[in-house]
Parts: sequence; C-alpha cells; structure tokens
Amino acid sequence: MIDMIYLPHADETAAKAKTPVVTEKMTTAIEQSGMIHSKVAGRYDVVKILPKEADSFDTMFDYADAFGKFRLSYIDSAHKISALPNKTEKHATAIGGEFGFNTAELNGFQAHIAAYVSQSVDFINPEKKNLNEDFFAKDLNSFAYIAEASINYFNDFFQTKIGRVRVETPFANSDDIRMAPNTFEGAWANIDYSDKLKTQLLYFNRWAGYDSQDESAEAFQNEFKDLVSSESFGMVGASITYEYAKNSEASFWYNYIDKQSAIAYAEVIGIYFIDGEDVHLDYGLQATNIQELENSNVDGNVFGAMSILHYNGAFIGGAYNIAFSDNGNYVTNGFGGGPYYTSLDEASISSISEAGSAYTGGSNNNAESFRIGAGYEFDGISIDGLVLELVYGELYSDNGRITEKDAILTYDITDRWYLEGIFTNYKSTSNKNTFDRALMRLEYKF
Repeated sequence: MIDMIYLPHADETAAKAKTPVVTEKMTTAIEQSGMIHSKVAGRYDVVKILPKEADSFDTMFDYADAFGKFRLSYIDSAHKISALPNKTEKHATAIGGEFGFNTAELNGFQAHIAAYVSQSVDFINPEKKNLNEDFFAKDLNSFAYIAEASINYFNDFFQTKIGRVRVETPFANSDDIRMAPNTFEGAWANIDYSDKLKTQLLYFNRWAGYDSQDESAEAFQNEFKDLVSSESFGMVGASITYEYAKNSEASFWYNYIDKQSAIAYAEVIGIYFIDGEDVHLDYGLQATNIQELENSNVDGNVFGAMSILHYNGAFIGGAYNIAFSDNGNYVTNGFGGGPYYTSLDEASISSISEAGSAYTGGSNNNAESFRIGAGYEFDGISIDGLVLELVYGELYSDNGRITEKDAILTYDITDRWYLEGIFTNYKSTSNKNTFDRALMRLEYKF
C-alpha cells in the first residue's frame, strides 16, 4: 500500500550498452529518495532505455544482456484479535529476486523475459504453522515463475510492450512490497507527442504478484489469474499527461474494468522551488470518479490533497483523502497499491471503505483518512542515499477506525546494493485486528 514512485522496469544493465541511455525529464527532475515520501512530478513517467542494436535475428541474442536483482527478505509479525487472549507470532526468511535478459534491438524490436523467485531459507525458518505466509505460495511452498515475458518496440515517439509486463499506472501497478511485484498480461503503449505532452494506453486481462492472491479462492501470487472473472474481458485504459511547468504536470486517466467499474482519475502534481533545490514544496491534488458496472458495488468518489515541505535534507508533510459511497458500495485501489495520497504500509482509504460496505446501518459508506510524516535525507552529513521517515495515519468511517504508525528506513548503499526496513503498528476497531510487523529487504542488482 506504500505511496511511492517506481519508474517502470527497464534493463538494469543499460550502463553496459553501447547505445546511449535516454531518460525522459532527465534535465528537469530532481532526485528524492524514500518510500512513503511522495516523489510528486513524474511518478507515472516512462523511462526509455535504448538497447544495443543488432543487424540480424541471431545477433539480437548474441548481444543480449542479462540482468538481475538478488533479494534477501525477513518478516516478523505479531497479530492479536480481541476475542483471542494471545498474539499470533509468525516470521519468515526468503531469498530470491528477479532474473532475466533483454535481447538487443532489431529495427526497434526487442524481447524481454524475467522470472520472479522466492525460496524459503529452511534452516532459519520455523515449522510451517509458525511461518509467515507473505513470501510463499500454496501450502507455504517456495515459488518461481515467469512474471515478465514481452515483445517490446521502441522509437523516439512510440514505445509498446506486449505480453507479460510490469507497469506503473494509477490503478494497475507493481506495488513491490514483498518478494513478487504485480505484473500483467496484455499490452501497454506510450506516445510522446512532444516533450510536454504524452499518452499511455493499456489493455490487461490477467495478473500475478503479491496483491493478486486470494487464498480463499486458491489463487496464489505466483499464478496468473483473471483481473475480475472469466466472464470479464479485463481492463482497458488511456491517459493524457501535460507538463505545464518544470517538475509539474497535470494528467487524466480513464480505465474501464469490464464487469466491475469505470474509473476516471485526474491529478495535478508538482514541485514549487522556493530557494533552489534546498527549499521546495511538493504538492498534489487528485479526484477519482468510480462508476459501478454489473452490480459490482464498486462505486464512489475520492478526493485528495498532499503537501511536503523540504528544507535541506529534512522534510515534513501531510495528506488527506475523503471518499463518498452509497450504503453497500465502496471505492477501490484497482490492481496494486492504488493512487491515493494517504496510503500507508498496510492501510488505505479503499480498505476501510470496503470494510464499511458490509454494514447496512446508514444511508452512506463515506470514509476519511489523513497522513502526517517527517523524515531526513542524510546526504548532507555524508551518508549518501540514507533516508529515515516516520509516519502516522488515521482512517475512519461510521463503521470503524484504523490507526497506523510506520517507521521506514531506506538506504541506497551503492548503485548495486539497497536496503530497506519498515516497522508497522496497525490497529483496527472494525475487525478488532492489531498487529506489529517488521520487514527487512536487502538487494543486490546486476
């Protein structure tokens, strides 16, 4: 659920290629680290990596580049449901990551494939009854599967991917919070009309990854399954984004999710510089209209605002969302972490909205949420890449209240090594669920 930017997955070994790397907004974007800390402008940008060029089908593979990300993760959780006297404690350690290759480019075309892997470290892990489920598949088994497999096409104005792809859009995104990010089956395209104006197009019908699982239906994270149902053709979407000032943009997205909802989403987001890059204000406004289809009960409106003030390495900010739904209806994150500014490590306004839809005591199922937080980037004291953030959030409706406290450490140790740690304290009055959770991930990219 973390509100974060992730520029769409590209060749991690681009530095090895002879062809220059071209990245949109490279000359204007400023670098901001952290996770719950919003990156504001360009959070749905497309990073274009031009691969090596080949002169024949065979040399496409001769010049192929392997890439990978080794990931060692540890999770420890202690849940307490008020009806039970004791906490249920579980933990797990897993090793795995993402491993694949990109071929060289031939007349603009390229093949891409990547496997996602999560293997239990059995000599450290407890017996299965005490094993945390988040890293594993059916029967708490390890997994490995082909999560990305696509034919890509690139030129200066148009890019597309067809197959199993990883994307970042408001209502379909990777939400990389455990071992397996979300990926989608279908097609995605980006059109650059100019340096300031662009469009994205998408069609998806199946997905896999951590957010996709539903153990009650035996649909696990390592298996591709229908977005909605076998009767639905899936999701189609389009967007238009305009950069109206340096590091500031306005965008409009429309997604039609067959048999579920039609979602219109508008956002204005950017950075206002007060004194160079040392003092600046991040800001954002968002509005979502969700129209129910086929009596799905996914219906409502969400509005939000956020602001973060930076002074040298320190930053402090807040965000607010309000959701309006009729009784029995609820708003959605879509497929992934969702776009809402108040999303936390666990909770989001969509989660309390969905929980409230089960109650029928009133005429509406409205919900509100806010988030405040502060952090520090340690670059100024010679610890480049280290960021510490503390966040507090509340979400409430007529049917319940959630409070969450998050402490987040992220550390870009080098270009290859990355460390993150998240401690979460969560309390809900609606389902009487309280838990503490610690998550650590160490990564090495090649």
